[in-house]
Amino acid sequence: MFRVLVADDEPSAVEYICNIIRMKCPLLSVVATAENGEEGLMKFRKYLPELVISDVKMPVMSGLDMVRQIKETGEDVSVLLVSGYQEFEYVRTAMKYGVSDYILKPVTPAGFIHAVEPLFPAMYQRLYDQRKKLVRSMIMGEAQKEEEIRRYFTEDAYYLAVIRENGLPRRFTDTREIELISEPEQTMFVYGRDEREALYLCPKQAITREKFAEFIRRETDKKKKDANFITVVLKTSAVSVGELCRFTEAMYGEMNRRLSVGVTQTIVLEENRMEKKEDRPGEEGQLREKELHREEAMTKLERWLEQRDYGKILDGLRDLILRAEGLTCPQLWLEQTLRQFFSRIRHYFGGSTDILEEEVLFEDAFYEAGSSKELYDSLRSILVRYWKTDRESVKLDSPEFLEKIREYMDQHLAQELTIASVCREFHVSQSYLNLLFRKYGMESFNTCLRNARVRRAQEIMERNPQMFIKDVAAMVGYRDQFYFSRIFRAVTGASPSGYPGRSV
Repeated sequence: MFRVLVADDEPSAVEYICNIIRMKCPLLSVVATAENGEEGLMKFRKYLPELVISDVKMPVMSGLDMVRQIKETGEDVSVLLVSGYQEFEYVRTAMKYGVSDYILKPVTPAGFIHAVEPLFPAMYQRLYDQRKKLVRSMIMGEAQKEEEIRRYFTEDAYYLAVIRENGLPRRFTDTREIELISEPEQTMFVYGRDEREALYLCPKQAITREKFAEFIRRETDKKKKDANFITVVLKTSAVSVGELCRFTEAMYGEMNRRLSVGVTQTIVLEENRMEKKEDRPGEEGQLREKELHREEAMTKLERWLEQRDYGKILDGLRDLILRAEGLTCPQLWLEQTLRQFFSRIRHYFGGSTDILEEEVLFEDAFYEAGSSKELYDSLRSILVRYWKTDRESVKLDSPEFLEKIREYMDQHLAQELTIASVCREFHVSQSYLNLLFRKYGMESFNTCLRNARVRRAQEIMERNPQMFIKDVAAMVGYRDQFYFSRIFRAVTGASPSGYPGRSV
């Protein structure tokens, strides 16, 4: 619901417009009224409405001067002026101040609705952009003022859940992955640090606790078809809007702290999960077990390096990763341990490899791995470069080979394409394939696949404007119409239903 400020020096005119809004405009809510421009400016600063409806001529400060000063605050707001025929020149002057539209007196309900309806798309877009910016800050753990949160999340309480497919987002390399964001008009708000993640925020009044939990179960089941492992963090009770920032940060803290490669898990977040780590029963013993695992792996590595037993080193790498899955070791713990493992090997062999390139490959391996085995296969291909040359990779290291892969992807966009399936088709490792895309394509595999699918969807819709969105989605490899719509909007800036030329 959008907040409205009505300013007019005639109380009867204010009451008349308020009645029209109350009876005919369910998406609008009058939060303040004013008898002159000075009072209107003061109340605008206090309530920050999305729409200002003002008479042109008022005492103390005119509607034009009020609008000019409102625009000078930097707030992006829609303005509808009410004027008589004799004031039309004033209205024309006001357009340069950013007035959205005007309506001539006498105002009728039909005329008012006709003037207001075209303003909704811009108001929705501003709300959408501000929510996105606010949630991004909340996800990053940045403190937000409660009044700012209440401004863009107007319900009293929300249900929360985060679903993540496979590993954590990349944190060091620029991958140009897109954020997953809901459509502006949807009740269920969906956000994500990249397209593999969804943070769901749903108003309590729109759904029951049980139905929200069931919705998350269905969403998880759908995503299991495309991912190898899923991590869910769920808040089982609704969160007051004043606690939204704190619990969003806590949910992402749990996700980052507990996501484990190859392990599908659902983490229920309750108030007692927000206590300090040392207060959580059983964690001290689990931590000790993980540290013993790390110490044992590093001790064995030193012995194998002295013996130059490359087979044992690879066996040790596999055992380290598989045992970490068995212990449900967090990805961040495993990353830290494997960096120590690789650092020791790099030091032993004299650091002859490109460390920056290795770091990119290392991060890609974790991001793309759908299982512990896939992670091992990718890291193994990095490790063996220390003691042998992969002649096949050298032979295939060319723009022409990448073009063959892209042609294959274009021919199979409607199928279940993944980096693992493409690697099997061309007999290369995931790390090598990603390196090839970055070297010659200047983008990751996922970015290339996503953009190719969106381009194909655009071509289909331009040729067949009557085709249903769900059919377009299926033709480019998306089983979930709503997920496809969010991806399409994030890439093109327009929803599929609003794409130029479409009539359905």
